Amino acid sequence: MRRYLTQEFVYFAFRQNPKDFIVEEIPLSIPNGRGEYLWCKVQKTNLSTWQLVDLLQNYSGEKIGYAGLKDKNATTVQYLSVPKRAYKTLKRFRHSKIEIIRFLPAPRHLRMGELAGNRFCITIYNCNDVKLLETLLQRLQQDGVPNYFGYQRFGRNALSQAKALLEGEFFTKDKRLEKLLLSVMQSYYFNAWLTKRVALSRLKMLPGDIVEDGIITGLLPGKGVRKAAKEARRIEKCYDRYIPTKGYRRAALFFPKDITIQQYKNKTTLLFSLPKGSYATIVLENLANKEMDYKGFI
Repeated sequence: MRRYLTQEFVYFAFRQNPKDFIVEEIPLSIPNGRGEYLWCKVQKTNLSTWQLVDLLQNYSGEKIGYAGLKDKNATTVQYLSVPKRAYKTLKRFRHSKIEIIRFLPAPRHLRMGELAGNRFCITIYNCNDVKLLETLLQRLQQDGVPNYFGYQRFGRNALSQAKALLEGEFFTKDKRLEKLLLSVMQSYYFNAWLTKRVALSRLKMLPGDIVEDGIITGLLPGKGVRKAAKEARRIEKCYDRYIPTKGYRRAALFFPKDITIQQYKNKTTLLFSLPKGSYATIVLENLANKEMDYKGFI
């Protein structure tokens, strides 16, 4: 069970769906209007990014680039890239769950991770204390939020598949799926480490911690990644496993920005921005002091 930095909480109802969970990518930059590629601003509903990309690739016959994966059970706006020669074909594209909002000429394809963050618009219901909700959000903005991977990262059965893959009991020729499952295992061990660190020290710095941009980092185990030392390593070592992919370090905290609250009868709409790779549902978990899955709070 995940641990959070505060014991205070508010009660509210939330279940992720396309009406109440809206997210838009914040790009690192907007292209200057010239080049041999197009960046397409695309809205999708009830589709994963992979489904979106596959549909557009099959229709256009061109490779599609993208900067990040977006929730399936949501309304999302993100940027994709395609060679400029696909413009006339994609102008004719029609799909009930997809709208291509805008085409922007650009000098190159989009690369994975090439975004600044995401802007969220989330509606919750029947909040029992909106004043306390505002106070807690201000505290999260100031003190930070434990940077757990949310339930979306693990899918409905991806974790069991990932464990079977590492144990040699599951095999796939799909390299994209294999890469995803390995990253799921990395995320699983990071979450376990983060839960332990929150419980032990409330994410206070320990001797040997690796700090990036003023924030301690945790291990996504794998090849070629720097390890902590001293006391921090003694804890980290418990969650360091052999995973045959590149390892990384991940910030242990993230900080919501640009927070706005809108209240209408029993509905409360939260608007905020997060850095890339962070989960809006983890913000909700911290407000409710409860873990969440696809059905809502556990």
